[in-house]
Amino acid sequence: MKQHRKKGALVAAAVATAVALAGCGGGAKPADSGKAAAGGEAAKPTLKLLVPNNVEEFPQGSDVNNNEIANTIREKTGFNLQWELLPKDAEPARQKLNVVMASGETPDIIILNDKTQFGSFVQQGLLTPLDTYMNDVGKDIKATLTPEQWKSSTAADGKIYAVRTLTFNVATSGLLTRTDWFEELGIPLPKTQDEFYEALKTIKAKKPDAVPYSANLAQGLGSLAAIQSMFYPPVEYLQKNGKVVYTPAEPEAKEFLAFANKLFSEGLIDKEAVVNKLDNVKEKFVSGRAAMSTIGWADAKGIGDALKGKSANAKLGYIDIPTGKNGANGMNKATSLTKYFVIPKFSKHPKEAVDFMNKSTNKDLIDYISFGVEGKHYEKKDGQFIATKEAENIRYRVYYNMFDTVELGIQRMKQKGFAPYFDPLVKSSKYDDVVNLVPPIDAVDKKSKEFSDLRDEYFLKIITGALPMSAYDDYIAKWKKAGGEEALKALNDAYNGNK
Repeated sequence: MKQHRKKGALVAAAVATAVALAGCGGGAKPADSGKAAAGGEAAKPTLKLLVPNNVEEFPQGSDVNNNEIANTIREKTGFNLQWELLPKDAEPARQKLNVVMASGETPDIIILNDKTQFGSFVQQGLLTPLDTYMNDVGKDIKATLTPEQWKSSTAADGKIYAVRTLTFNVATSGLLTRTDWFEELGIPLPKTQDEFYEALKTIKAKKPDAVPYSANLAQGLGSLAAIQSMFYPPVEYLQKNGKVVYTPAEPEAKEFLAFANKLFSEGLIDKEAVVNKLDNVKEKFVSGRAAMSTIGWADAKGIGDALKGKSANAKLGYIDIPTGKNGANGMNKATSLTKYFVIPKFSKHPKEAVDFMNKSTNKDLIDYISFGVEGKHYEKKDGQFIATKEAENIRYRVYYNMFDTVELGIQRMKQKGFAPYFDPLVKSSKYDDVVNLVPPIDAVDKKSKEFSDLRDEYFLKIITGALPMSAYDDYIAKWKKAGGEEALKALNDAYNGNK
């Protein structure tokens, strides 16, 4: 999308939704300190940051701008910071970002988790190139980043438009299962696609008040990823036999749709899946009305804790995903580069924003954001951070995590009790989505949402029987007409070289 041709339309859309989204701010706002500081020295400007939301909440009496962590970051960096949280759900968050970027009244730093959105902003000319500022006040940032981190942040014009930081994450989601039900009903844990089908049939027959497989298809097809993985890896773009392929257009996708349609038509996939959201799936697990689903490890612990609170003998955990008839097995990896720290074109303080990020690379500050204060929130033993009970009062600290290490991330995950859900998924997390491994590509990024919307529309209708299987051929034709083959060629050229 080119800025001069489409920005007017984007602004018009922004006006239509701005009123609904304007209430998504993050609480108390520190006053801008543009006046002279004590001693006549000009104070540093207030920096505004727009950052992702997540599952943590703030203790009563505090908010994103008024808490122990936020205040300490201000003190340690010397910057007066005004934080704002994006909405929790992906679509409202995307809309909020578009409204903000179209308005011209932008924050100084935005943290993005979406490569497609990053690429779109680059292509619209809405981001500030960072090269000059990095050379001037970002030397510590430059020293921490790998060539891979730079490559995926560099646009076709050769300029750097983001600082990408590492995360510990490898695993994403898996087949969360009421294993006690399998024991109760004498069902062996399924190892093959056929055994999986027979297990769902047995559960439906023996537990008629429960759904064998729950899903939240109202939010996309991700909750069917464990089933999809029995046919092809649940990533959009995959390196296969020396070239990049678009998996929804591969022959295995049609086989997956036929199998998923069979499960849905026989009531083995929840009939309410088309209107379910993730919270509905969680509630069905907790209330004893769901046997299996594809669930992320970060959500599984909350489900498990709530279920134990209602039924002490309940057993919930991940099982190995069955292998498909064609030998397919394995889930997608979570890319270790998930965050894009960007400075909007309309930021009033780009140099200061890079200076703040540079100060945030300080090891003591990184440790503080991760774990709090030694002797209060944690004790140190054999090089490990051992959380105290007081650490529960700063769980929200994850909002402020900027620069990280794999080792610290793993320790935080274990501290919070996620290891029993995270560890079982690591071995099955095998596949990288190629699109996460390359810089922004205009032909791919600007079409990404159109492609995914088209896929979800057709796949959902075929799975639920609203369209016949023959509609898959119509889908492929529309994908090609929308530029699917051109996007695939551009991605192949970027990843494998222009051959």
